[in-house]
Amino acid sequence: SSQPDRVSVHRYASSWEGRELIYVVISSPENMRRIDDIKRDMQSLRNVANTSRDDANRIIQSRPAITWLAYGIHGDEISSTDASMLTAYHLLAARGDGRIDNILRETVVIIDPMLNPDGRDRFIHGFEMAEGLSPDADRLSAEHDQPWPSGRGNHYLFDMNRDWFAMNQAESLGRVTALQEWYPVVYVDLHEMGGDRTYYFAPGAKPTNPHATDTQIKNEELFGRTNAAWFDHFGIDYFARDVYDNFYSGYGSSWPQYFGSVAMTYEQAGVEGLTLRQYNGNELRFEETVRNHFVTSLGTAETVATNRQKFLQDFYDYQVSTIAEGRSDAIRVYIIPRQSDQAGANKLAGALVRQGVSVGGANSRFRACGEEYSAGSYVIDMAQPAKRLVRTLLDAHGAMDR
Repeated sequence: SSQPDRVSVHRYASSWEGRELIYVVISSPENMRRIDDIKRDMQSLRNVANTSRDDANRIIQSRPAITWLAYGIHGDEISSTDASMLTAYHLLAARGDGRIDNILRETVVIIDPMLNPDGRDRFIHGFEMAEGLSPDADRLSAEHDQPWPSGRGNHYLFDMNRDWFAMNQAESLGRVTALQEWYPVVYVDLHEMGGDRTYYFAPGAKPTNPHATDTQIKNEELFGRTNAAWFDHFGIDYFARDVYDNFYSGYGSSWPQYFGSVAMTYEQAGVEGLTLRQYNGNELRFEETVRNHFVTSLGTAETVATNRQKFLQDFYDYQVSTIAEGRSDAIRVYIIPRQSDQAGANKLAGALVRQGVSVGGANSRFRACGEEYSAGSYVIDMAQPAKRLVRTLLDAHGAMDR
């Protein structure tokens, strides 16, 4: 890098085919010198039981907020990964851009450039085999016809944007672990959608998960306004509040909500190659799709920088309110009893712990709600920061009326 004091690269996992998964941390030299303290302070805001209000206020007033931008979880949605490189380059190379100076001063930007390298490699290989002497915009051309099994999934053809809480795949487990080291205040998952659409960004569609807070939902509008202003400036078409909801907790646009982040998806009409003739006759080029993701990437970081203290305060308040709700909700404890399928119970408890849930174990037999439980039963007290995640995963019914 031309700015080695502003950037660091971290490996967090390997794909099934042995490709490294990395994220890149970018901020001002001053922030990078104290980056370990910044990470610890976000842990403190998360673990409010061990953090005094005075310490929390100091962090909120003085520390940068963390923005996490993630690209290419579906390997055939290729524009976002190129946009990640353009975003990183601009953050490091821009000169005389007050917006970038503010982003670097007020925030730490973490870029995960390629969440699914195995799927992307499969897609690129298929495209290169089918490409003709020049790009063909006809959607019926061979270069727009992905052969089975396409590049969407990983090595095992698993859709990793359904795997966030299940963590069946090595890539997912590494990513969930990394996010819990940093606790970003916003997480954006950048995708592609059908080629005849335009560009989608939050606010999202209904239904909204009942365990997302009103503040989180409202904060999506801050990002939507910034992105809309830039798209209006450049004359780029877009839409919001349609199609893409965050109800299911296995999406990248929802799972980070349950540690207090604002989590969103952005969707660009996909070319799946170099150029595509849309049904309206417009010819959409790959470079336009990269540009659009670049615009929203910077717009997201800009929004966090402008509202740094608010997002840190909201993150802290999320943890406090979660514990308070856990003490007063109708469901205050979940019990996973000793049972014939104890391996399944152990796997469930382990999966919850890996997502930051505090799971206790009974030392002796006990009674609760008229039932008797054996020693070794798992007990999950809802008065903890991960309460909303537990309720989302274990409640028998999730209301869809928001």
